[in-house]
This record gives sequence, C-alpha cells and structure tokens, in this order.
Amino acid sequence: MNRKKNKQNVQAKPATPSRRRLILFGALAVLIIGFLYRVPTIAISQADRSLNLWRLESAEKWLNFAEYFGRSSDSEFLRARIARLHGNADEMKKHLLSSYKLGHNQDVLDREQALYVVSQGEIDDALEQRVGNWIAENPADVCHVIDSYVNGLAAQSQIPRAAQILDVYEQVHPNDPMVNFRLAIFAEHLRNNEAAEKEYQKALQKDPKYFKAAWGLARIRSSQNKPQESIDILSPYDFGEQRIAVHTMLAHCYQQLGDLEKSRTFFIEAAEAGFEASIRSYRVAEEAPERFLAASELGVLNTKLGNWEEARKYLEMALEANPRDFVARNAYAQSLRRVGQQDQADKELERIVAERKEFDKITVLRDQINQNQDNTQARVELGKILFKYESERFGVFWVRSALAIDPKCQEAHQFLGDYFSEKAANTSSQNERQLYEKKSRYHLDQVQTQTPEETTP
Repeated sequence: MNRKKNKQNVQAKPATPSRRRLILFGALAVLIIGFLYRVPTIAISQADRSLNLWRLESAEKWLNFAEYFGRSSDSEFLRARIARLHGNADEMKKHLLSSYKLGHNQDVLDREQALYVVSQGEIDDALEQRVGNWIAENPADVCHVIDSYVNGLAAQSQIPRAAQILDVYEQVHPNDPMVNFRLAIFAEHLRNNEAAEKEYQKALQKDPKYFKAAWGLARIRSSQNKPQESIDILSPYDFGEQRIAVHTMLAHCYQQLGDLEKSRTFFIEAAEAGFEASIRSYRVAEEAPERFLAASELGVLNTKLGNWEEARKYLEMALEANPRDFVARNAYAQSLRRVGQQDQADKELERIVAERKEFDKITVLRDQINQNQDNTQARVELGKILFKYESERFGVFWVRSALAIDPKCQEAHQFLGDYFSEKAANTSSQNERQLYEKKSRYHLDQVQTQTPEETTP
C-alpha cells in the first residue's frame, strides 16, 4: 500500500526549475526562429506597400532591412521598380535579370519592363492592348500601370486623354495623390498655374509626405516671387536623396529674398556634389534638368558679386555639363572679359548674339501655335530651335507634338529618326542602344521618298 502511494507521489512530482527554464528557452527559440523567418517577408511587404503609396525612400529603407537577411526575387523586383520610377533603364534591367535568376514570375517581370517603355511614350497597338488588360485586372499595384500609361500619353501630347483616364481612376482610388500630381503637371504644361496649384495642394491634402507635389507647389510659388512660401513648403523635405535638389531650390529662394550669403552657401554645397549627383537628386522630384542649375546659378551670382575667378570656375562646370546653357554662357563671357581673356570673351559674345536672334523667333512661333494648335510646321521649327540652343528634352517634345496632330508629318519623323540614330551611336548601354535603334528605324520608315512627279523643280 505504501509502495503504491510512493509511486504516485513520484509520478506527480512537478518539473524542476531547470527543466522549466529549458522548456521556456526552447519555446522562445522556436518563436525567435519563426519571427526571423518572417522578418524579410514582412519587410518586403512594407516596401511594396510604400511603393504603392509613392514613398520611395521608405521603400528603400525596408528593402535595405530585408536584404540584411539576403537578397530575394521580390527584393530585386522592387529594386527594379524603384529604378524604373527614377527613369534609370539600365539599373532597372539589372535588377529584373537578378530577380528572374532568383525565380520571380516572368510575366510580372515582363510587365515591369513594358511599363518603362510605355512611360516613354512608345505605345503601339499591341502594347496599348496589354495595358488595357492590366488595368482591367485591377491588381494591387494598378497605380503603377496607370501612372506609366498617362505619362506615355502625355509624352505623345495626348494630355486630354490622359486626364480622362486619371479622372476615371480617381473614382475608384480617391486617396491616390498621384492623380492630382499628374493633373498639376498637365496644367503647368498648359500654362495654367492656378489650376496646377490647386492640384498640388489636393495631392498634399491626401498625403502630406508626397514630396513631388510639395516640390511642384514650391516651384510655382518661387516663380510668383513668393520665395518665403517656397522655403516654408520645402524645408520639411531637406533630407535623403532629394536634398541636393532641395538645396538648389532653397538657394534660389534665398537669393530672391536678398540673402546672398545664405544663397551662396546652399549653392556651393549643391554644386560641389557634382552634376551626376544633382541629376539623381532631381529624379526624386521627377525632374531631369539639362542645366547644372547649382553651378550655373552660383556662377551667375558670383558674377554679380564681382568674384570673377570663382564665377568662371562654376560657369565652366555648368557649360561642361550642358553647352546649351545660355544663361551660364552669357555670364561666362562677362567673367572672361573681367579676368583679361578678351579674345575668348569676344567669341562667346558673338555666339550669344547669334543665339539671341534665334530666340527671338521662339515668341513668334509660340504665337502662331496659340492661334492655330494644328500648325505642325511651327511646332517642328520651334522644337528645332529649342533643341539646338536651349533644351534637348523640350525640343524633342515640341517636334513630337507635331506627330500627335499629323502622324505623317515628314519633317518631324526625319528629325526624330536622325535624333535617335545619333543617340544610339553615342550611348555605351546596349539596352539603350537597342531601344534608340528601334525608335530610329520606326521614324525613318515613316519618311516617304518623293517620286520625281512629287519633287518640286
């Protein structure tokens, strides 16, 4: 009888403290391992969500965290998407290839690459059909399809159609600030700053962190000679990759306020970062200035202050980045004369006088276009002048706008065919070369060879 009781007592004996600790540590270890296994997935999900909210810097932080545990097909895909949104085709394709090797879905990767082509305005009938199918499927990231599509339509000067698509999209996705940002850009293009301001403000009401809308609104306020308002708008965004662009704008605003020393400090910091860093920074604002703005404006400022040698240094930086920088060239001629290089100054001044004669034609051509929007000849001529003397991007835009009115405009096709052929010859990127060659062939194929009967004697 006693033996049975003793046996029961032994069986009911509770676990020792050390055994309880082992069980607790074991359970904790399982939880930690499970959590660590889930961490990269959670970080990737947050990065994806950030991109759908147009918060690229937040997305990159989540990706950095996820990739601490190793790269994955999803992280590489999202890296490709960020590169696409920054307009960096080579970087995008590098990450798409890496994502493919790591096992990502091929259809999704093909779609991402196609969205880049669409955003550049290269939309044929087959690609337009694919875009329509993607929109109809309404995936979680449909915002990126819409954004690329309306960008491409705008590049083809089909702004009314792009605006209509945005209006329909907004009815289903009323909280997306991208809609108002795009509409603001369209309004600015049509020189309706009042409408653009309202759209930028709507975008910021939807998302106060939407930097591109803040940038656009600050730019308009500066152009209205309201520099302090521009400074107040931009100051909260003085961080991250956009910082150089922000500092360049702040420098310009302080110059408007007459605080030349503060302006000069901001300009120097932005200029010394270099042109490539400046371009990367402006991409965050979705701008691609062809001028090295910080160096150019700093050179002009030093010219006004009589700092001729320093002015020449920064103006040479600006002109090396873009020989079309008319503002920099004018100040450069003055600085050369002041430092005793009269012969070179005279050459620069001769060039400036010749260019001003061409610029005088721009006002006439714009008036002709305003009076008759279908004047393709004026559009092409305006584009050629801008392309040669001021801006490659705006020059090409105006030439392409002629094709939106007359798809058979021979002069426009000839110009664009030659332009893309030259781009193909001068790029070191195989991917870009193939794209430029394809564009060149398309436009040159549209140029009809005149028969002897058609040729004017």
